[in-house]
Amino acid sequence: MSRCGLHTSTAGGLGEMLARAKTLGEDAAQIFVKSNRQWRLAPLAVDEAEAFRKGKEAGDLWVCAHAGYLINVAGNGEIRKKSIRSLAEELSRAETLGLEALVVHCGSRGEANPAEARKRAIAGFREALEISGTRSIPLALENSAGQGSSLARDIREWGELVAGLPASRRAACLDTAHAFAAGHDLRSEVGRKELIREVEEKIGWDRVKVLHVNDSKTQCGSGVDRHEHLGRGEIGAAPLRAFLRNPALKGIPRIGELPPGEKEDRENLRFLRSCG
Repeated sequence: MSRCGLHTSTAGGLGEMLARAKTLGEDAAQIFVKSNRQWRLAPLAVDEAEAFRKGKEAGDLWVCAHAGYLINVAGNGEIRKKSIRSLAEELSRAETLGLEALVVHCGSRGEANPAEARKRAIAGFREALEISGTRSIPLALENSAGQGSSLARDIREWGELVAGLPASRRAACLDTAHAFAAGHDLRSEVGRKELIREVEEKIGWDRVKVLHVNDSKTQCGSGVDRHEHLGRGEIGAAPLRAFLRNPALKGIPRIGELPPGEKEDRENLRFLRSCG
């Protein structure tokens, strides 16, 4: 079976996060290494990092991080400078903690020409990797729902961005709700097969290090990113299971990014485990 888990809170510290993961029975999880809506990165005690690495290993827990939502390396001016610096800091923190990947949104082009925005984004990602001083942590670029002027709604564009990263750090994260909102109809066998084929051709499933498994509150092609509990949204239970059971996805960790609730957390985990 593929590893399964949820985005798991670090409230109270990294030790508390490990305790939550154990209580839920997760063998995979995603965290924020800083506030997801602030630029500031709080200091990390050396002993806290060491304790987290040891606890993660002892619990056989696969953990990735999601970068802050303010980051937009495709932007301009001060926002782009802050984004590159913040992403570099998060890469460094994630590697210090021994995490398996750092997931990041590809950014928004604003009024810029899409081709120019992609060039800026690639250059920004590469600069952040360089100044982070990291050596190994993969940077997993995530597909988007296409809301506003977000990059990576189109699989070809997403693939171009992923391909622009240094080969040794090149990775991707596929979000099912984003793909559905972008127009990939996962409710049909044809739609599921087409997405599988496109990702293989434009990125390669070996580059997809994590799946964000989310149902969608919005219709296919809406371009609006709103997550729903698994099986309760517009995609539905049977199509999600059918997609996740495709052999191309075997072994890729699955993470739910879903509305909070202890009962719902356990239901979502049961759903993920039922998909093999």
